[in-house]
Parts: sequence; structure tokens; C-alpha cells
Amino acid sequence: MHTLDYHKCIACRKGWISKSLVKECMEYARRMLEQYPTKEYWRRVRFSDEVHFGHGPQGRLLIIRKKGQRYCQNCIQEVGGPAKTEKNKVHAWAAIGYDFKSNLVFYDVPSNTNGKMTLQVYKDSILEPVVKEWLQKKQDFVLEEDRDSGHGTGKQNIVQIWKKENGLEHYWNCPRSPDLSPIENI
Repeated sequence: MHTLDYHKCIACRKGWISKSLVKECMEYARRMLEQYPTKEYWRRVRFSDEVHFGHGPQGRLLIIRKKGQRYCQNCIQEVGGPAKTEKNKVHAWAAIGYDFKSNLVFYDVPSNTNGKMTLQVYKDSILEPVVKEWLQKKQDFVLEEDRDSGHGTGKQNIVQIWKKENGLEHYWNCPRSPDLSPIENI
């Protein structure tokens, strides 16, 4: 996208990916190809991600546009209208893989206002009702997750304990690398 002169911005131009991130992604891709050397290995992977979207005032948003489109009328956000302090957000999670598509799972994050998934919400809304069913049906898969703290990236927490107790095979995607997960931009 950067080579086509598209940029993500709020108030300034920022490129899509830095040279250091390219290097990090390449090293990560090499490690993953060692671990999953054939397409048969990759057919087991279920890429998962969550999304947050809302209605009502959203605050600052990232806009993607080409050079010269800074003031394009189609990209300008209207400011004003009725003042509303509460942002109405919807949270959803899904997984995709080879010949696989999960249902879209909607969940609520009652303990915070920023919509960040918590360990408890991930365990109670995703792992227990959805992933556990896949495990009980003896489906052969590896769950790919981003490094969201709600996915249990710490050493010892309720999500890590759940994964261990239930025998969930999983891995975390390369940090800051949406291009290595096909579900990231869906």
C-alpha cells in the first residue's frame, strides 16, 4: 500500500510498515516455516481476531487515503451533532482457516470503556463456549492469536491455565504484523 502512496493517518502521514518491522516479520516468517514447513501443517491453523466497531461519536479515527486526498470530501468526518458522552461499541471475534469459518461471536466488555478484551471475557465468551467445543469434537487445529493481552500473553493467568488444562495448541502471531494473518483486515 505504501508503494502506491496510500497512508494511514489521523493528522499526519505515517507509512504502513518500517524497515525494522519488515526485518522482524521476515525473521518470524522463517521461524514459522521451520515449524510449519508444508501446506498440510498450515491447513491446521485457525487464524483468529476480534474487531470493535461502533455507532455514535467515535473520537479520532484512522483514515486511509492517497497523497493529495487530505481534504477529499468523502474522507472528511463531520464533527458536531448531538453531544454524546457514551460510545456505543460492538465487539466480535471469529476464526478462519483452510475449509473452516467460525461463527461470528459477539461479546461484551463490561469492565472497561475502551473495548479492550480482558482475560475473563476471552475465557468466558470465546474459549469456553466456542474453542472448547472444537476441542471436545477432537477437531485437529492450531489456534493463531495476536498478542492482545486478553489472550493470555503473560506467564501465569486464567487464560494460560485454561489453555493448558484443555490442551489447546496455539501460537501468537508476529507482533505488529497484520500482513501475516489473513483475518486481520476482514
